[in-house]
Amino acid sequence: MLLALGFVGIGAVAAGILGIVLPTGERLAAGLALVVGAGIGVIALAIGTQVANDVNDSPDGYANVFVVAAGLGLLGTLVSLALLWRRTAAERADPRTPASAPAREG
Repeated sequence: MLLALGFVGIGAVAAGILGIVLPTGERLAAGLALVVGAGIGVIALAIGTQVANDVNDSPDGYANVFVVAAGLGLLGTLVSLALLWRRTAAERADPRTPASAPAREG
């Protein structure tokens, strides 16, 4: 259980730190990475509790499910943050050019 809560905390800290260093218009997107991670964790909990219920209805089984779900949620959060970091690279390099602006040729 301690490990699972640690995973959740690490995801929250990572999103907070990335939100601080992102350009002003992109900071809210770091919070969306937490939503992705939470969604993945809830899906994993739903599937895992059903499997644990069918196989072995012990408290250890449910604790293991929670750890795996938290780990998958952390992974989803970190991947989302990495994608956000890559998406905002151009804006971080040149703050005058928003990342959503079309590139000019010529």
